[in-house]
Amino acid sequence: MKTLDEAVSSKRTFVVPEKILVATDLEDTEYLLPHAMAQARACGSALTLVHVIPPGQAVPLDASAIPYLDVAEMKQAAEQTLQRLAEKAQANGIECDIVVTEGNPRERIATLAREMNAGRVIAGTHGRRHLKKLLLGSVAHEILRSAQVPVCTIGPHAHEASSFGAPRKILHPVSLCAGYEGSARMAMEMAQFYRADIVLLHVLSRSVQNQPDADRVVEWTKSEIRRIVPDEAELWTHTAAQVEIGDVVEEVLNVATEMSADLIVLGVNADVSFWPIHGDDTVYSIIAQAKVPVLSIRHLPGTVI
Repeated sequence: MKTLDEAVSSKRTFVVPEKILVATDLEDTEYLLPHAMAQARACGSALTLVHVIPPGQAVPLDASAIPYLDVAEMKQAAEQTLQRLAEKAQANGIECDIVVTEGNPRERIATLAREMNAGRVIAGTHGRRHLKKLLLGSVAHEILRSAQVPVCTIGPHAHEASSFGAPRKILHPVSLCAGYEGSARMAMEMAQFYRADIVLLHVLSRSVQNQPDADRVVEWTKSEIRRIVPDEAELWTHTAAQVEIGDVVEEVLNVATEMSADLIVLGVNADVSFWPIHGDDTVYSIIAQAKVPVLSIRHLPGTVI
């Protein structure tokens, strides 16, 4: 278990990372790099662009097919591509280096993030095709399962990055399940750092509408959310507690659109679920359909935040 000082230090690193690892499959750089550069400028962070060549990628499935480039050639081509992108970042005053390696992308990216003490991983959702179907089995989701730091997933439908990379409006869906206070406080610290408005949203099941005390349940839920908002929050941001009734994914996306959110911050459980239910795909669905970057923060057991 982390000590309180270690946890506070880790939380600060997550909010304002000194180093950001950008995981790319080289097909997502058009929409991924602008966001990565914007976040690096906003936090004063250094970037490391990483491409992992999976085992067997250079081997054709059909023996009669034309062979792919061998791994050495693939690695050289990837390095050339990433170097051009790194030079673009460097021309904008951002420290940037590259890594091209082989192995299981999930394992290699998690290991590299740990070795370089990255405070954040940025990954594309690989959404040029059918986004939701593809994402559910993507490397981006595998990274969410293994990385010990917040993971910012960005899809091709995310609107253009702010030239300052600083969100003005943050949406934080609150599950009210174990560990939610930690991710909520981190979301509010981000709002404080960026001087952004933040909405803490909880979505109640539609079954609540059939209860005679539905209004009382809504008000209790709002008060429970407000309980974690520090008294001094009004000095640096506008914080709102909002409760909706309906489908979680639908309401989160609707509220994000209505408030013109620049960033969604999700607190997720160790198995990458929003609710502590095995097989819950709320996180996946929000990431798949969001039109803004989504920063996922895992609730790690034994962490004091």
